[in-house]
Amino acid sequence: MHFFRHCSRFLLICLLSFTPFVSQAQACTQTVTVSASDNWPPYSFRSGEQYHGLDIEILELVLKSADLCWRYVSFPSSSRTFEEFKKGKVDIIFAASFTQERRRFSEFSVPYRDEVMQLFRHKSNPLSPQRALNPTLSFLSKSIVAVNRGSVYGEAFSRIVQQCPDCVVDINLATERFDLLVKKRVDYAVEDLFTGIYLINRDPYKTHIRASRLTVHKNPVHYMIRPGLLSEKRLQQFNLAIIRNQAAIDALIDQHFQRLLSGAEQVKQ
Repeated sequence: MHFFRHCSRFLLICLLSFTPFVSQAQACTQTVTVSASDNWPPYSFRSGEQYHGLDIEILELVLKSADLCWRYVSFPSSSRTFEEFKKGKVDIIFAASFTQERRRFSEFSVPYRDEVMQLFRHKSNPLSPQRALNPTLSFLSKSIVAVNRGSVYGEAFSRIVQQCPDCVVDINLATERFDLLVKKRVDYAVEDLFTGIYLINRDPYKTHIRASRLTVHKNPVHYMIRPGLLSEKRLQQFNLAIIRNQAAIDALIDQHFQRLLSGAEQVKQ
């Protein structure tokens, strides 16, 4: 009798021990492969084997809400990421601008945040008020500008590229673009505003680079989703996860922005 009582207790303990693992398996019926950057602070960066950053936090919030699991992969550039996406080796790309060209090979989620692409300059290269307010960006056709390979900068900047292809230098990493700006090998760099603020508060950039008042492009960003990855119902759940968590997403964005401002104040002191 005692034997069976002990066995019953043992089985109960075993069942209770395995319950969390079963719950996780039931809550996660599909795993997606997400392209993440190893070095794109404050949005996505790797420390050891873990990814951190604003877009990582937002993504994991959305995926958990949509009952999806994930694994990360990393590629050296945005253009390489799109190539792997087209081959089916990447399922989701975050922080993606919508274009008709991309729509041909991708599903797009509803937008989840805005992206602001700002013009950065060397401190010895002041941007006049007239240029800062110039909506055509025409003065850039007489400059050398570092940009991210594969990114979208809007119609006005696209016209500059068409008029002067040699004026634009494609560079993979924000730090590499700012390194060229420090060395005055380019006149300007177009960078995401948050990333630019993060970098100019740190060495060696804080003594050399300044943010201009000129916004090159502002637009909402989405998740690019590999066609056929999600059923119609799953895709709807994914979009609803963004919509229902928008307040939490906005709060995360505000928290990261406040951290950037705090870092800027510490540097000034």
